[in-house]
Order: sequence, then C-alpha cells, then structure tokens
Amino acid sequence: MNPSDSLDPHAERDSERVKMALAAGAIIGTWFWDVAKDSLTIDDALARSFGLDPSVGRSDLRLDEVVTGVHPDDRAGLQRAIDDAVRSGGRYAHQFRTRGSDGEYRWIEAIGRVDLDASGKAVEFPGVLIDIDDRLRIQAERDQAQTLLRSFVEAAPGVVYAKDRQGRILIGNRGTTELIGVPPEAYVGRTDAELLQDPVQAAAVMATDERIMATGQVEQLEEVVSFPDGRRATWLSTKAPLRDAQGTVVGLVGTSLDITDRKAAEARHAEVEERYRLAARATNDAIWDWRIFDGHVIWNEALTALFGHTQVETSARWWLDHIHPEERERVEAGIHAVIEGTDLSWSDEYRFLRADGSYASVLDRGTVLRGTAGEPIRMIGAILDLSGRKAAEAALAESEERLRLATEAGDMGFWDVDFVQDVLIWPARTKAMFGMSSDADVTLDDFYAGLHPDDREATSAAFAAAADPVLRALYDVEYRTIGKEDGVVRWVAAKGRGLFEGDRCVRVLGVAIDVTARKAADARLQELNERLESRVLEEVAERSRVEDALRQSQKMEAVGQLTGGIAHDFNNMLTTVIGPLDLLETRLGDSDPRTKRYIQMALDGAQRAALLTQRLLAFSRRQPLQPVPVDANRLVAGMSDLLTHSLGGSVRLQTALADGLWWTYADANQLENVILNLAVNSRDAMPGGGRLAVQTTNCQVDPRTADAHPGVPAGQYVLIAVADTGTGMTPDVMAKAFEPFFTTKQVGQGTGLGLSQVYGFVKQSSGHVKLHSEVGKGTTVNLYLPRHTAGLDAVGSEDPRTTPASPGQGRERILVVEDEPAVRQFSVDVLTELGYPVLAADGAAAALALLDAHPDVALLFTDVVMPEVNGRQLADQALQRRPDLKVLFTSGYSRNALESDGVLDPGVQLLAKPFTVEALATRIRGMLADAAWPNAAP
Repeated sequence: MNPSDSLDPHAERDSERVKMALAAGAIIGTWFWDVAKDSLTIDDALARSFGLDPSVGRSDLRLDEVVTGVHPDDRAGLQRAIDDAVRSGGRYAHQFRTRGSDGEYRWIEAIGRVDLDASGKAVEFPGVLIDIDDRLRIQAERDQAQTLLRSFVEAAPGVVYAKDRQGRILIGNRGTTELIGVPPEAYVGRTDAELLQDPVQAAAVMATDERIMATGQVEQLEEVVSFPDGRRATWLSTKAPLRDAQGTVVGLVGTSLDITDRKAAEARHAEVEERYRLAARATNDAIWDWRIFDGHVIWNEALTALFGHTQVETSARWWLDHIHPEERERVEAGIHAVIEGTDLSWSDEYRFLRADGSYASVLDRGTVLRGTAGEPIRMIGAILDLSGRKAAEAALAESEERLRLATEAGDMGFWDVDFVQDVLIWPARTKAMFGMSSDADVTLDDFYAGLHPDDREATSAAFAAAADPVLRALYDVEYRTIGKEDGVVRWVAAKGRGLFEGDRCVRVLGVAIDVTARKAADARLQELNERLESRVLEEVAERSRVEDALRQSQKMEAVGQLTGGIAHDFNNMLTTVIGPLDLLETRLGDSDPRTKRYIQMALDGAQRAALLTQRLLAFSRRQPLQPVPVDANRLVAGMSDLLTHSLGGSVRLQTALADGLWWTYADANQLENVILNLAVNSRDAMPGGGRLAVQTTNCQVDPRTADAHPGVPAGQYVLIAVADTGTGMTPDVMAKAFEPFFTTKQVGQGTGLGLSQVYGFVKQSSGHVKLHSEVGKGTTVNLYLPRHTAGLDAVGSEDPRTTPASPGQGRERILVVEDEPAVRQFSVDVLTELGYPVLAADGAAAALALLDAHPDVALLFTDVVMPEVNGRQLADQALQRRPDLKVLFTSGYSRNALESDGVLDPGVQLLAKPFTVEALATRIRGMLADAAWPNAAP
C-alpha cells in the first residue's frame, strides 16, 4: 500500500473496520490486487471461500482465476462492479455468492478501495471478504415477514392499526384510512383526539386504549364509530398491548370489524326469535323444530303443559317412540314420504304417549324447509291436542245417541222450522207421525195439510202465537194427523218455542210425541173409572184382611214371648215341687200308704203341669231340636192312643207301617207334635167325620221316580204321609197353606201356626214337605225325612250309660251352680242323698273359686240362665282350667247359649227342668261312669 494512504480518512476508517471485523471474526479473507501489474494476492481464508487450494494464494494470481468460484448468476454483476471501481476509484463494496470448499454457495460482501495515480489510473485495489450469508438470510426472512405483515394488514377486513404509548398511530391499513378519511401520511403520528371529529367518541377510544396498555390484558369490545360522511357503525374491536423484546408495554395493536350489518341481522333474528317465542307461548300447540340431517328436535313449553314431558330438546327417534305402537309405522312412513318427495306440508292424526303413561289423541302437521337444490333441511310443525275435542265429540255422540234412544223409546220426534232459510226439518220418526216415508221431502205446507180438519184451526193458531214476537207463547198442543201416504189417523202431542232476533222470529223448534196409544189408554181408563168404586171396596177389604193378619201375627208373637217367659219361671217352680215330693216319697216308703197316695196325686198334678209347660215351649218355638236316630214306625205306633184321643169318635184312624222302614234323624218330640198337628188339622177338616190315614214307607227319589215326587231332590227318604177325607183345599188356599198365620178357620178357632210349624220343622231337619189336596176329596201331607245310616239307636232304647243309680252309689265330688236358692238347695239335697260329696255356688265367681280350691270336683251341674255370667260361659272357663271335667246343664228355658239355629250344640248334655230324682241320678251316674261321655266344647 502507498504510505500516503495513512493520511486518507477513508483509509483509516476502512483499516479500523478491518481490524474490528477481524476481531469479531466476520472477515473470511483478504486480498491485494496490483492493478497495474494485474497481480492478485489472496490469503488462505479467501482461497477457501472461493473453493481454491490455499496454496495458490501464495503466488501471484490473475483476477479471472479467482472469480471462477463466484456463482454464475453473480459473475457479470461482480465484473461490472470491479470495472466501475477501477475506473472511478475510491471505496468499493459488492455482494455476491461464492462456492466454498464444501461445494455450497454462501453470500459474501467484498469491501475494498481503489487507489488512483495522478493520471487517474488504478494502481492498487486491496480489500476484505465478509460472510453475510446469515445476515442476508435473516434480512430476507424479515423482509418476507414485513411483506407478509403488510399484505395481511392491507388484506385484513376492517381496521388494523398500531399505536405507541401516547396513543399516536404508528401504522394503519386501508380500513383505517377509510375510517379516518385521510391518507396514512396525514394520520400516522397523530392521536384519536386529533383525528376524530367527535371528541366524546375520541375520549372513549383513548380511555379504552389506556386501560388495556395499563392492565396488559387483551380485550374485545363493541365500539360505536362515526364516519366522515356521517354514517355511524358498530365495530367489534380486539385490542392488545404492544410489547418490546423485554416484554414492556410500548403501545397497542388492534383490529376492528364492522358488525353493523351483523348487529342489524341479529336484531332482526332476535325479533323473529322473540316473535316465535311469543307465538309458541301464546299457542296451545306443542311447537317442534326438527333439524333433519342429525335428527335434533327443539320443543316449546307446550310439550310440558299438554303432555307432561319436561324435555326441551329430543331426537326424532324419541318422538317416534312416543307414538302408539299401532300407528307408529304409518306415521313414520307418511312423514318420510313427504320429506323424501317434493311436498312441503305433512299432517296426520295419531295417539301420543303422555308422561303419565296415558295416550292423547293429537293432530300433527308440519312444513318442510328445503335448500336451493330441493334437499330437506328442517321441518317445523305443531301438535294439537285433540283429546278434549275427541272427548267432547264422544260425549256429543253419546248425548246424541242417548237423545236418539230416548226419543225412540218415547216414540218422540223433533221438528225445526227455519223461517230464514224457509226450511222444515223433520226426522224419520216425525215424518212417520204424519204418515210419510223417511225419505220424503217436507215443507211447512205438508204440516198444515196433514192436520185433521177438526184440529187445524186451533193448531195453526197455537203455532202462530209461538212465532209472534209480541206473544212469544209456548207451543203446547195435541192434534190429530191424517197420514199423507197411509191415511191413518194418529194423535200427536207437540211442544216448542220460538227463537227471536230482536223483533223477528227466526226459528220455531220443539218435539212431538205419538200419543195415539195414550189416547186409547185414556179411553180405557175412563171405562175402568166407572168401576172404580167396586174396586176400591175390594181393596179396602183386602187391606183389612191383611191388617187383621198382622194383628194376629203380633198377638201370637207377644203370646209366644209371654209363654216362653212363664214356662221358664214355671219350670223352676215345678223343680222345687216335683223334686222334694219325689224325695219325700222315697223316704216315706210304704210306711204311710195314705200319705204316699197324696204325694203321688201331687206328683201327677206337677207332671201334668210340666207337660203343659213343655207344650207352651213348643208353641212358642222355644224348644230346641235334639235330633236322634228315630224309628218312625215305633214312633207312630206309640202315638196311636194319643191320636185316637185327639181325633174324637167321628174320625177313624188307620195306620199303614212299612216293613223294613229306614231310620231317620230327627227330634222325636217335635216329630210327634208335627204328626199331632196334622191330625188335628185333618179332624177340623172333617166336621162330619171321616178317615185319617198315617202311612210310612221308604222313598228313593232318582231320575226314574222324580216325576212322582216333584220338587224333591234326589236321595233316600223316610216318607210319612198323613191323609184325610176332609173338605180339601182350593189352589189359592194351597198356595198359602204353609204361610205363617194363614188360616181358613174362623177368628178364634185357629192360629194359623200349625202347618207353618210343620214346614219349619221339616226344613230344619233337612227334609221336604209336599201338600196334595182336592176340594171335596181330602188332603194329603207328605213328610220327606232324610234316611239315617250312621247310628241305629232308636228312641226309647236303653243306653248303658243311663242305667238308674241308687243312693250311695256315687263317691265323686259334684259342684252345683244355681242362682235360684230353692232349686239349688233341692239339687244339693238330692245329690247328697245319692251319696255324692257336694259343693254349691250361686254364681260363676263363687263356682270358679270352689273349683280351684277343690281339684277333686268331677262334675259341674249348672243352670244355663244366670245373671252376669251364664252357664255356658262358666263351663267354658271351667274346662280351660279342667279339661277332664264333666259338665251337665239344666234349664227351664232353652232359647239360650247352648243352641245354634234352634239345635243343641254337639256334645252338650242338658237336663230339662223340672226333673225327677231318678232322672238326675241316672244322667249323672251315666256321665261319671263313662270316661268317653262328651262335654260341651270349650
């Protein structure tokens, strides 16, 4: 280099730069070109940068030998730059690409200086190479990013801008320019307060910007802005703080979109939605909106109000699943046919499932919304609940049906005269009243023409009064019609009223009834009224007869209750008479015959009194049944003397007893009373004498013999027939013969209880009774008593358990319970006389205490009718304490706790009052001697 170069300030700067570059490691090579000699010297680094062998740099080179490593695209430019530098001299700088030893091209910058001599020719050209590949790459990326950013900012819709910390605009896009209304050079560097014409708007914008820069938070907000031309718009702005490399907020960046149209559209949409919401709430229909592509359905509130479902959004499948199974396939096919076709509307009726499990009848209709290509997009519709209407229609139909049935049942028809339309409405039934066929046309002239001449004037006047706006009378007439087609005369009763609008009658309507039959009945009634007096007399007589029968019934009931009570007290008294007389007779023996005769006479009187008491009990039906196996032949034979005595001398008794007669199961005493009652009735039916026959026979009722025994169920019976040759009965009398209190005898000669007692006893014994009678030929009463095969101990046969016992025979302790002191004392004396240890009590409490104190008590002998706790209740409590205790009841009044339906309960042992010493001794000895003797059930 030339020494004078050290004085050149540029040279000094370059030298300094070279030193700095070398220090920084940026220089990758140096060169020195002696231009005059065309000799180029390079260092090793430069040789490598140009892809040359470093050794060549130590020798003189020509320029063209070095530039072979320059990128072909850059060689021409490099050559021009070198030529310009050599020609002009001074500083030189040029950028180009070279291929290094690795074969890759890199960007370098050659920096040098050309020194000229005094003649202006280049003498020397030194310089260095700097690697600028990374710098250019970064710069290219930056330029590309800046270009992209500028393009983005310009292309971005709306307003894009950046501001510094003081709110001055740094950059803005086309939207910013349009908003402000001036070119960028007019607004860059200025604030909103300086640019916007509306100071309030400018202050609000700058306050928002300042808040965002202060908080460092991104915000999105809506801002109302004014354009220079006076337009106002709504912008959706997004603003964020602008930060430097250290994160310090240095300004603000923002974007704004004009959403004025969108806001208007949203407002319109909200208005439409509000209208839709109000309409959906105002209607009673369940509105649905079906998005077809995914099946999403939205419902209004009526879905809950009408059907109880709380869903707001469902699927189309949910809707289909709530359709009645019988209608689901039809509805689904119908709606898909509309959707997949070209129609726009669909409707159908079906049953829809409510939330409570019931079904509602509904009318559903919808409209398909299609796209530009006709494809279905949505379907909107409404479900109308028809349940009320259906129910009303059903109720109306039912009401009309009832009206039809009522009018038909009442032979009634209606009529309606419409003056406005000049129409007369007659149903078939009304036409029939005028002798017209059901399909005949009718007018008001047909009505007048069908009236009977004698009734036409009055009927027409009544109709005119009903249609008169002043009178407005009730149309209520009866008239005759002459059939137009059949000529038959009929009576009709018609009623009706007019309907008025102001002073004009618009309709008259009412009903008509065919009263022809009633008129005929009235005529017959008039005829019957002529005989009314005689019929009234007959009815009065019948009522008197019934009242007499009622009085007789009440009298008999009262007598029965009285006799039953008297018999009870009388039996207690007789017990204290017969028993002591019996003891007295036993003690006297044969020592005093006269006294014994007197005692026997007293006993006979007392026994007859006891028999009378028993008859009173039977009459009052207070005698319970004690059924036993009965040999009817033996019973009838034993009654022969009694029957002969009762019939008197003018009636001859005949008996015909069958051989091998079956046994029956009945109360022998009551059966005797039945036969005796029948015999007495027969005697009364033969006042002039006659014959009474009592016959027994076995009777098998089966299909072969049923005709001979009508009304008797199949089975085996013992038949007892009582027949007389008396006056007989008429059919009317036979029909009432077994009714209580019915009698053909004169008042005071019969109670009317005989045959009813017979009927009741036979039925109570599970038998049947049949009556046969002919007037003048006599009467036969057949008693069918069921055959008994379980046990065959006849009445009167001795039971080994009833063998009489003598005094001193017993040793078991007996507890006597009796509320009557005299009867109690007699019972104690008799049992003591018989040798039994005896305890006595006047009631249940004392008896139970004695029973607990004396465990050796073997038998309880107790009255049934006692105050507070009766004998049956006492026995129940005693048997709970002592299950092996024997119990013997006594009573003079048998309608008590020992009976079920008038029959002694099974296992109950009862000794009726009055009783003798022998009867008491026999019953007690038999019960104590037999361990299997039954007790009353506890």
